[in-house]
Amino acid sequence: MATTFWAWIVSALVIVLLAVVVPSRLGAQSVLRDARGRYSLSRLQMLLWTVVLLSLVSGMAFGRFAAGQVDVAGFTIPAQVLTLLSIATGSGVVAAAIKVVKSNTRPDNVAAYVRGEERGRFMEMLTAEEGASAGKSIDLSKFQNFVITVLLVLIYVAQAVAALRAVDTPAGIGGLPGFSDTFLVLLAISHAGYLLGKIPSPAGTPEGGTMSARLASEPVGTVAANPVPEVLPA
Repeated sequence: MATTFWAWIVSALVIVLLAVVVPSRLGAQSVLRDARGRYSLSRLQMLLWTVVLLSLVSGMAFGRFAAGQVDVAGFTIPAQVLTLLSIATGSGVVAAAIKVVKSNTRPDNVAAYVRGEERGRFMEMLTAEEGASAGKSIDLSKFQNFVITVLLVLIYVAQAVAALRAVDTPAGIGGLPGFSDTFLVLLAISHAGYLLGKIPSPAGTPEGGTMSARLASEPVGTVAANPVPEVLPA
C-alpha cells in the first residue's frame, strides 16, 4: 500500500503546483484570487477538495496499476462524495455571482486591488469585503465556514488513510471513503450561512482600493479610428 500512499501525495503536490505555482511563474493571477484581486475563501475551498479527492483517485488508480490490476479505475465514488463536491462547487458559483452583481452595482463600496498591484495577506479571505471595515474586521460567516471546511478535510483525509490501511493490497480498494449524512448536513448549513453572509451591503468606502479603481485600471482595447471604410466621391 506504500505505492498508493506515495502516489496520493505526489498527485496532490502536482495539482497544487499546477494550480498555484505555475500561474504565478507565468505572470498570471493566482487561482486563489478572485476578480477583485483579493484572496477568495470559496476558491480555497474548491481547491482543497479538488486536491484531496482528485489526488486520492489518482493515487488509488496508480496503486492498482502497480499491483498489476487491469481495471485501474475499478473502484466507486460514493454518492456522499459527489454530494460534497456539488455543495462546494455550487457554493463557489453562487458566491462568484453575488460578487459580480455587487461589483457592478456598488463598485465604490467593494474592496479590490488595482490590476497589477494585487497584494494583501492570505487571511484577508476571512475579512469583510465591503464598506469601511473591509479588510479589517473578521467576517463571522466566513470564519465558521473556513473552520468547518478545514475540519472536514482533515477528517476525510484521516478516514481515507484508515481505509487504505485496512486492506492488504490495492486490489482490495473498493472505492473512496464516504461521508456520513451528518457531516454533509453540517457542510450544507455552513455554506448556506456563508452565502447568506454575502447578502448584506455595508456602507462606506474601503481603504486600500475599490472596485471602481480596479475597473478604471482595466486595459482598454484599441479601436480603429475609422471602423467604417471611407467612401470617396467618384
